Amino acid sequence: MGRVLVVGSGVAGIQASLDLTHFGYHVFLVEREPELGGNLKNLSELFPTDENASDLLSSLKSKIEGKKNVTAMKDSEILDITGEFPEFKVKVKSSNEEKSLGVNAVILATGFKPYDPTPLRQYGYGKYKDVITSLELEEMLKKGNLVRPSNLKTPNSISIIQCVGSRDNNTNTYCSSFCCMYAIKFAQQIKKMHPEVMITILYMDIRTPYEGEFDYNNARLLGVRFLRGKPARVRKVKDTLVVQVEDTLENDLVFLESDMVMLSIGGVPDPSTAFFKDKLGLELSDSGFFHVAERPVGTNIKGVFVAGAASGLKDIAYSMAQGSCAAAKVDIILKSAGIT
Repeated sequence: MGRVLVVGSGVAGIQASLDLTHFGYHVFLVEREPELGGNLKNLSELFPTDENASDLLSSLKSKIEGKKNVTAMKDSEILDITGEFPEFKVKVKSSNEEKSLGVNAVILATGFKPYDPTPLRQYGYGKYKDVITSLELEEMLKKGNLVRPSNLKTPNSISIIQCVGSRDNNTNTYCSSFCCMYAIKFAQQIKKMHPEVMITILYMDIRTPYEGEFDYNNARLLGVRFLRGKPARVRKVKDTLVVQVEDTLENDLVFLESDMVMLSIGGVPDPSTAFFKDKLGLELSDSGFFHVAERPVGTNIKGVFVAGAASGLKDIAYSMAQGSCAAAKVDIILKSAGIT
């Protein structure tokens, strides 16, 4: 039986593992955290279906845990990886012991790390309690408790600043892909919970392809305000946050008062990217993610594939599709080498 290493148990890694078992391979699914799920663990509702993230996670975990030919290694760290196709040697530290594995192919589904906006001092994150990130708002909505951190009261107004840590020469020039739909999802969730809350989304461009346009239009029908322009700064005046932004459609300087400001953060490459680059000789893109040498999931190293956000930021549906694609590519290359 062929053996495949899958690194990372987010949606891409789990989907790749499930498909590989259908092809008849044994999968070593290595996850450095104590629980499977990757960034999916941090989410509440998913767009565009409004599905509960915990329901999707539970479904994926139950499927993977029910597979006899999947060895899920949680709270584990890859110490070394050597060799070449079709014989890779992997050293894994798991439960305070080291294990050596022999695998025929590798899928890297290492995901991404959320961007830390602390260095962007103009937005006041870490200085003003009521300036929060999208992940912090996500945690509030998971608990069904939308409050201002400063006084624990429901806010009357919220400003959402897009492209924080993305599309900026001072941080990262790439688009983080999911932030527009992420913000619109938040706006709709909040409007359902508290219709009276005034929400303003401050954007450079709205990127909501395909069915996302329906959510964009629905948010506007719910009363969500969209203001085109990138804020220069956030400051506090008495008990209110004031967002200074140029309205680039009206060519006007706007001072927007808000009870809360949410920073719509993107993502950066997972710290493990550098490790696998060095160990396997993988090329990286200009943005620091794994370079796709053969679209859509092939790398410059034969037998090593990437899926999901490991090669650039993507939404859940796209990441799962890439997980399936990577599994199919592994099946093709192993069968061509006579490994089944």
